Amino acid sequence: MADDPASGGGEVGALDLEAMKSLLEITRRINAEVDQDAVLGTIVDSLVSLVAADRGFVMLRGDDGELQFAIARDKKGAPLEEKKFRVSRGVVDEVAESGETRLIDDAAASDAYNARMSIVSLSLRTILCVPLKTPHGVIGVIYVDSNAITRRFTEDDVPLIEAFAAQAAATVDRIRLQQAEMERDRMAAQLEIASDIQKTFLPSTFPDMDGVVGAVASVAALQVGGDFYDVLSLPRGRVGFLVGDVSGKGVPGALFGARLMSDVRYQALLRDDVAETLSRVNDIVAERSSRGMFVTMFYGVLDPATGELEYGNAGHLAPLIRGVDGTLAEWQEPLGLPLGIMPGQRYKAGKQTLARGETLVVLSDGPADAVGEGGERFGDDRVRETILAAPADPAALVKALLQETADFTGNRPQADDQTLLAISLA
Repeated sequence: MADDPASGGGEVGALDLEAMKSLLEITRRINAEVDQDAVLGTIVDSLVSLVAADRGFVMLRGDDGELQFAIARDKKGAPLEEKKFRVSRGVVDEVAESGETRLIDDAAASDAYNARMSIVSLSLRTILCVPLKTPHGVIGVIYVDSNAITRRFTEDDVPLIEAFAAQAAATVDRIRLQQAEMERDRMAAQLEIASDIQKTFLPSTFPDMDGVVGAVASVAALQVGGDFYDVLSLPRGRVGFLVGDVSGKGVPGALFGARLMSDVRYQALLRDDVAETLSRVNDIVAERSSRGMFVTMFYGVLDPATGELEYGNAGHLAPLIRGVDGTLAEWQEPLGLPLGIMPGQRYKAGKQTLARGETLVVLSDGPADAVGEGGERFGDDRVRETILAAPADPAALVKALLQETADFTGNRPQADDQTLLAISLA
């Protein structure tokens, strides 16, 4: 039935004994392959030989859904360059769209396709194009053609080629799934290594320092996070501490944060001034950022002998101060732009006194943004309530806030990192 979709799909039962033997032998060969390029070569060579075609090729859908040449060979097994392998693209596109086989047993004389000059100009006598179907849809097509008058494809060829195409599609689909699984495993292994590396440059505990007690914790939304924190030993017995949040998450955010921590440490020791440190780090981030990444960061320097605290805030959440009397306040000023948005920005420093018995808490936005059942946020009010209800000791306070957010979310996967730092005078 030339020029019409092949009817019935071609049952394997319609194949003669020799065709069945050939099909089974080819199936064993392609099922043994684990490499997509190798299996595609076997598919094309086998099909061209099976139907005595002059040329054959496979086209597969890319990530964008468009058909792309995967392999093309002649009857001797020699590869054909895409620019030299001209085909009737109209036939190919129709088969991929409809999912139905197309047989043209005399292309040059075909009324149905006579308007497609590509067929005539290629001097093709016979064309057979079969979809590669999987449970996920049509993933590509197999196409064979011939210009030999002595070999014209017929309806008798259709069942064999469709049975072959079904096996080929299943094999290609299997290999793609295996490769995707291997890539996931490879990425998981790399992320595990990146997570271990990140832990080496983030303090696992608040370091022992004279005159202060503190606690830090960070829970990454992914295996590695974009939040970072640090505690610095500065001249004259002072303690520097910071909490930051990179706009990017995952590995890019972690790498960016690691580099930034190094910059902050250097600038803090070099300049010994909170405002100047933030201003210089801002210029560094602005110069380095090539993907629009920016950073929010709170940076403070505490003198344990006097309780005097100098601090700067680059677009970060305002720090919370739990008072001795059980009240909770926050320091809203000064507040500057996140680091990296505007080069040349000059930051200001604020000064407060941390009294004995007070606890300063610096958070990323992860705790408040933690999502529980039904998409409900943990929220700022719960954060405040938890801080007020927890013991005043920094370690106990951080532990309580982590536990409350974990209970609220039910340990569901989260979209944002959670970082907490608390500090008090000893």
